[in-house]
Amino acid sequence: MKNNLAENIRNFRKERGLTQEQLAEVFDMTVGAVHKWEAGLSTPDISILMELADFFDTSLDVLAGYNVRDNRIDVLCKRLRKMTDTMDPNGPEEADKALKKYPNSFKVVYECAYLYTAFSSMFKTTMEYAIRARDLYEQSLRLISQNTDPNIDETALYGRLAQVYLIMEDYDKGLEIYKAHNAGYIYNSQIGQLLLYKGDYEEAEINLSYALVGEITHWVNLIINKALCYIRTDNLGEAKAILEMGLNMNDMFKRDDKPSYLDRINCMYLAGLAYIFLKQKHKKEAADTLKKAKAKAEAFDAAPEYDARKERFVEIKETCMAYDNTGETCIEVIGNSIELLKSPELSKLWKSIN
Repeated sequence: MKNNLAENIRNFRKERGLTQEQLAEVFDMTVGAVHKWEAGLSTPDISILMELADFFDTSLDVLAGYNVRDNRIDVLCKRLRKMTDTMDPNGPEEADKALKKYPNSFKVVYECAYLYTAFSSMFKTTMEYAIRARDLYEQSLRLISQNTDPNIDETALYGRLAQVYLIMEDYDKGLEIYKAHNAGYIYNSQIGQLLLYKGDYEEAEINLSYALVGEITHWVNLIINKALCYIRTDNLGEAKAILEMGLNMNDMFKRDDKPSYLDRINCMYLAGLAYIFLKQKHKKEAADTLKKAKAKAEAFDAAPEYDARKERFVEIKETCMAYDNTGETCIEVIGNSIELLKSPELSKLWKSIN
C-alpha cells in the first residue's frame, strides 16, 4: 500500500498555477509547512487535508493517493507466480504476507510452496527456503480437498515434495516418496537417477528403460500432432523438418535393420513427407517416399514386432509391448495416414503404388 499525498499536493497546486507561498496564504500556513508537505517531511492534520481536498475539488482518498493492491486470492496467486518466474527478490517476503492473510487456502499455500522451491533451487545456500517449501507442500496435501486445478493432484504434490528433499540433499527420502507415489510410472526417470546415485545400477537401468519407452511414445505423439498442425496451417517447411527429425530419432533408437515397432511410426512420418512433396509440386519425390514407406510396411507385416525391448537403450527383462490404433497392418497405417491428410492426389498416388 502506497500513498502519494506529497506528490498530489504539489501536482494539484501546480494545476491551479499557485506558488507554495500562495497556497500557504490560502490556509494561513507558513511556506515552510507547505514545503514540508510536498517534500513528504510532514503530513497535514485531518482537518487541513479535508480543506485541501475541498479546495482542489477532489476527494480525500484521491488527494491522499492511496493505492491499495488487489489481494484477492486469484490475483495474489498470479502476482506470486510472476514473482517466481522473474525471481523477484521480494518474492519470499510477499509469500510470507500472503500466508499470514490466507493461512488455510490451498491455492495460496501451494503457490507459496512453489515460490520457495524455486528460490531454494536458485539459492541453495539458503536452506530456510527449502524447509519452508517442504512444510508448505505437506500443508498443501492436508488442504488438497480445496483444490480445483485439474493440473494439480496428490501425485503431483508428492512429486514436488520429493523434489524439495533432493534440494535438501536427502536423497533417500526423495526416493522413498517417488517410489510410493509413482502413479502411471511418471517418476521412473527420477527414481532411476536416484538409484544410480545409490549405486543400484540394475534397478536404475530398469526404471530408466521404462522411462525411455514412455518418452519415445510422448515424442511420437508430439511429432505427429505438431506436423499435422503445421500441415493444416500450410507451414510445410516446419512440418517437413519435424517429420525428418522423427525419422532420424527412430533410426537412432533402432538396434539393427530388423523390423521393429518404430517402422510403423516411420511409415506415418513418410506418408506426411509424401504429402508435403506433392504440395510442393515434387511428384517424383512423393512417389519415392511412398515406395519407401511401402517397403518398410511390407517388411514389418511379414514379421511384426511390437516388443519395445527391440529398441536401442531399452534394457529390461519383462515384455514391454507397444500398440496403437492406426491400423491392423502397417500397410493400413499408411492408407489411414493418407486418409487423415485429406489429399485426393496423394490417395491416387498411393493407390497406383499399392
